[in-house]
Amino acid sequence: MPSNTPDPAAYFAFRDRLLGPLRTTVLTGEQLCEAGRLIYGEPDGLSLYGIPAPDMAAKGITLLGRTTIECSVDAYVAPVADALAGLLASTVLEGPDTDAPLIVDLFCGSGNFGYHLGRRLALPVQAAELDPAVYATTRNNLERIGSAITLHPVDYRDLLGKLPAASTHDTYIVEPPWGPAFTASGLDLTLTSPPVPEILQDIRRTRDGLPCNVAIKTNDQIAHDSLARSFAGAEHLATVTPSPQLPYGANMDFHLYRLDG
Repeated sequence: MPSNTPDPAAYFAFRDRLLGPLRTTVLTGEQLCEAGRLIYGEPDGLSLYGIPAPDMAAKGITLLGRTTIECSVDAYVAPVADALAGLLASTVLEGPDTDAPLIVDLFCGSGNFGYHLGRRLALPVQAAELDPAVYATTRNNLERIGSAITLHPVDYRDLLGKLPAASTHDTYIVEPPWGPAFTASGLDLTLTSPPVPEILQDIRRTRDGLPCNVAIKTNDQIAHDSLARSFAGAEHLATVTPSPQLPYGANMDFHLYRLDG
């Protein structure tokens, strides 16, 4: 096995530690570099907000164990932001406020997905993060990098209620906790917390009939056709698949959909 290829057994053991005893622990700089090596093949592979793991501690960036596993790193989400920018550039902007489309990160976590979308599209981002520990560390990080993301310590439904539809270019990032959805058969999006179909219905209710875009992260093993079932009736715009690093079922895919109003 090449030296820069993560060892699956070591990865899963480390993953269990980060989601177990280290779940709400702020990791040390050494642990962040270990995470980069075990998950992405090298310490620099764990990179958020343009800052690789070896530089995070010096810049005051803090990550919990759970966030280190759950986050979407730069190399993954920057191409998604580029893909969305290309798609939006080719479509006509419509709606009550055509000068200010919404970027809404409903389950913020590290905030890196919203950070890249907002930066690439030159738009402010509204984000919700209900977990107090994740909220505190992410707020620290966003302040350290001078991000324009407005982070709210609220349930995603409360944030949706405050943000009426602005345009047909509004984009919602949907990354709910997987929890029991991560099954032996693959990722079942009907079992996330809350279920993805329920989240999409909540988005639709705030749209006054206007369509919008949805960006969602999955792994590379979908159970029971739950992605297609969740987005039944929506238009699939693009899928971005980073280079595989881990065994089948542990790698990430990112999907862009056009959701009807």
